[in-house]
Amino acid sequence: MKRIPPGTAIAVAIAFAAGLFSHVLYRRWNPSSPQPEPIGTDGGIAAPNSALEPKSHRVTYMPLGIAAQVPAEMPLLPARDVEKIRSLTGSPARVRGRIFRVGHSAKSNTYFLNFGPSREALTAVIFASAAELFEKNKTNPKSFEGREVEVHGQIKDHPQYGLEIILENPAQIKVLN
Repeated sequence: MKRIPPGTAIAVAIAFAAGLFSHVLYRRWNPSSPQPEPIGTDGGIAAPNSALEPKSHRVTYMPLGIAAQVPAEMPLLPARDVEKIRSLTGSPARVRGRIFRVGHSAKSNTYFLNFGPSREALTAVIFASAAELFEKNKTNPKSFEGREVEVHGQIKDHPQYGLEIILENPAQIKVLN
């Protein structure tokens, strides 16, 4: 019978110990699925033996989706109030105003909905990935030019481009007139 080199034996022992340790941790933090609750003698649910069985709770996940309702606590600001908008950088807000101009970059298929003639004004940006959603929704971003709209999203103060709200879904913009 061949002898196993000591380095190989040590490596196998370490791998075994690591596997056992990870299994113990997995079982500790992921207990087995909860068993059906026992029926008591009176027909009701029997009280669990809390000393022996860990209490588990059923957890479900349901994505909210971007088109969810706008929360009521989101402040509504006029688009021309640039300083108030800038003070909310990093937080969500609703902004209402008239679209002064809609710019389009053919190179990147990005739309820029400017709320004013200068760079100081807020700009709602629709990147190419979201532009596809607008097209599927039969909404041309160019149609917003000159119209009164309300947009909602997170305010960003881009160092080069100024105040922005990124529109990722057509539900983030609503035409008012």
